[in-house]
Amino acid sequence: MHASISADSRRGPGYGSIEVRGIEYPGDAAFFVLQRASDGKYLSGAGWQESESPLPQDMCEKEAGGCRLHVGPTVIDRLDSLESYRLSLHGDACVLTVHDLAYSPMQGVRNVEGFPATPPEPLPPQEEAPLQEAPAEPQAGDAPDEVLLPPPPTPQAPPPKKSRTGALFAAILLCLAAGLAGWMFLRSPEAPPLPEQKPEQEAQNPEQQAQTPEQQTPNPAEPGSEQTQPQPLSPLAAAREHLRGPAQPDASLDMAKPLRRADATPEQSDAAFLLLEDAAQKGTAEAMFLVGQYYDPAAQLPRGSIPTDLTQARRWYESALKNGHQNARPALDALKEYARVQKEKGDAEAAVLLQNWE
Repeated sequence: MHASISADSRRGPGYGSIEVRGIEYPGDAAFFVLQRASDGKYLSGAGWQESESPLPQDMCEKEAGGCRLHVGPTVIDRLDSLESYRLSLHGDACVLTVHDLAYSPMQGVRNVEGFPATPPEPLPPQEEAPLQEAPAEPQAGDAPDEVLLPPPPTPQAPPPKKSRTGALFAAILLCLAAGLAGWMFLRSPEAPPLPEQKPEQEAQNPEQQAQTPEQQTPNPAEPGSEQTQPQPLSPLAAAREHLRGPAQPDASLDMAKPLRRADATPEQSDAAFLLLEDAAQKGTAEAMFLVGQYYDPAAQLPRGSIPTDLTQARRWYESALKNGHQNARPALDALKEYARVQKEKGDAEAAVLLQNWE
């Protein structure tokens, strides 16, 4: 079984449809369960919770090879394209692939084709202050209420007579000021006093004084020294932080390959899957092959929270082969032989895969 969710262009932003392949039509009263891979919580009408909670769909349509479930904001508003989800429908489970949605609070408003970005709410109108009326100009025939007469002129005192004694005293003061200014200009400036050294600096080790600030390392015993050392991110948090940036496919592949080892933890496997899936969707052949190994039930490397899926494994192996990855050919042959064995055991998914394959 394979499932993917995308925006529903018929109902608008906040709505989507889940396309399910490899399952019989469950009928109109179909219930499904959605589990988040990072913490194992289940989605309910009130949000993510610890216990499993079936979710109803708005409408279920029958399609060739499966069905289509129409969901609303209860599901769309709580999905993140950087997260992995597991969908269970009538006892069958698979990974839910999240495509770009028209709107999700986890991803922000996006201007997706067919769904324009939500316009900002208009600001409330501001009340304008009433204009003050200018006083009316008097007309020619109006009589003034009060006649203001100009004040009488103030008699000016006769200018005092200049004395020779005052002029001589002013000349002496001017000469003294000029001499003082010349002496201040020619005097050499005094050197500023040296700052006093603290006792702690005097007692400092001479080897530490010779080191530059970049070479000196904080003492773990001193209080507050641990604040200068940033805590390393977990593998899953580091992968999400990388994918929120430019996320070049070669850099994502180099970051994921060290995590694909036999002793990898579930969190390391999930982090590598996010990085490889992003690089594979951008056309990297080796990343396509490694993503196919996650879904291949015959692969030996750990796969974290990603369940096996024959259809997805074949699709990614074929994409890697078309893009020139030669290791995909023996992987496809081994997957086909595995499907034949499972078909003889009564596996319906393997039977459908071989029918379309041959």
